[in-house]
Amino acid sequence: MDSRWLREARAVAALIGRRVNLTIPSILAEGEPFALRVSVTGPDALPVDDFPHALLFEGSVGVDGLPASVRLERGASTARLDGLTARGPGAAVIRARVEGPAPAGAPGLIASNPAWVSREPAERLYWGDLHVHTRFSNCSGWRCLDPEWGYAFARDVSLLDFVAPADHLRGIASDPARWPRLQKAARAHDEPGRFATFLACESSHAQGFGGDNNVYYLDDDAPYFWLDRDDMRGIAPRVHLRELWAWLDARARPYFTVPHHTGRAAKYRSWDEDCYSPVREPLFEIYSSWGSSETRHTRLPISGGNNDAASYFVDALKAGARFGVIASSDDHATLPGSVHHFRTDSYAVPTLNGFAHKGLAAVRASRLGRAELFASLTARATYATTHARTLVEMRVGDATMGQDVPADASLRGRREVRVRLTLHGATAARVTLMRNGETFASQSLRGPELAERVNEVVFEDPEPFERAAVRGARFHPDPFLVYYARVEDANGAHQWTSPIWIG
Repeated sequence: MDSRWLREARAVAALIGRRVNLTIPSILAEGEPFALRVSVTGPDALPVDDFPHALLFEGSVGVDGLPASVRLERGASTARLDGLTARGPGAAVIRARVEGPAPAGAPGLIASNPAWVSREPAERLYWGDLHVHTRFSNCSGWRCLDPEWGYAFARDVSLLDFVAPADHLRGIASDPARWPRLQKAARAHDEPGRFATFLACESSHAQGFGGDNNVYYLDDDAPYFWLDRDDMRGIAPRVHLRELWAWLDARARPYFTVPHHTGRAAKYRSWDEDCYSPVREPLFEIYSSWGSSETRHTRLPISGGNNDAASYFVDALKAGARFGVIASSDDHATLPGSVHHFRTDSYAVPTLNGFAHKGLAAVRASRLGRAELFASLTARATYATTHARTLVEMRVGDATMGQDVPADASLRGRREVRVRLTLHGATAARVTLMRNGETFASQSLRGPELAERVNEVVFEDPEPFERAAVRGARFHPDPFLVYYARVEDANGAHQWTSPIWIG
């Protein structure tokens, strides 16, 4: 092969393989000082130690105090730039170009996540991954790493605000030293105001017994569920989810559970089954690297195939379940928050399952702390995204995402559903309003303002409540309406809001 071609190909590969992550707080007050955090990773998603290029700031919006450039220290893969302030009201975003010549047609500016800036924000927005596997899961042992590594990677490389290793119970129970170590790691890495940790585990149940669910604890010394019985063993124990709930209730420690990949072809959970607890399971993991369980037909199908049962998020809503939504990675390489494909076998062509983007949970809370995040998660103050940190908010009247409100006189006639958004790294999108688990209306948007302003889409639903409401649902027989929004940008990223229920 011609060496000139090889050099050119390697130069292009080096550009493609590197990722520069620029992160700022997602909600800021006008004039508030804040920091830009930077991390650089290579094609293996791991931190690099040879990034000699300066980042040249160009085209930033709503930010004061930016220097002309910043350079990582020799041997460092991260940087922090303090002393910035936010202008407002509106949106803020930082953009930078990597120093040095680029091939013709190469992408230009790298954008940070956007921030919304207001005079006195009532809450802040935090980003995390609540479904990470470590070597304690006994599922991808050669690929997975220690839980302490997972915490450090989430905090220092992916620049997340919170994370939860959620290892399989069968792996945890195989070694009595594992759960105490997970408890200790959660305690050691929890830093209120900077980084939050959650003690968690994954409880698998056979099809017809509740499917796969994660357990999240408020306390970092809580016990884990295990029954020393034959029906507890294997990847699909015939132990019902209700038995897990009863065991956890008896321990009287604050917890909640979250179902995930309910749409998979095997070991799924159907909402035709009489199994649902609004108090114990406030959230639904709508997307992970396995794909989306929003609905049967989607651009993000479940790896290994979708089932034909009433097992999807839309089916849960039609059955009257009241779930908020999160997304996570379900990562099996202990790389939370990365975009690296998690199922590449060594020395082999990657198998055709899973998505590179692993999913993140967005949580509105008063403060970055475990207790505050736990309260917001149980209150469904959340939305889900396939990695991009796009800002999304939906309101119906005074109600916002995750809330249920009575069908008073103002909501029984014409209703306005307002969706605000600022895209992360994209300038075109389609916003779809879902009503009662079905597509109600869509609007397509295009323009640079989508990535640097607070944009609003207004949907009107003129149908009277009495005619449009769902009646006789399994888990909520009284009449109700339920709305949520899905945002799909031109890069393929998706966001799903937690629903709003009326009635």
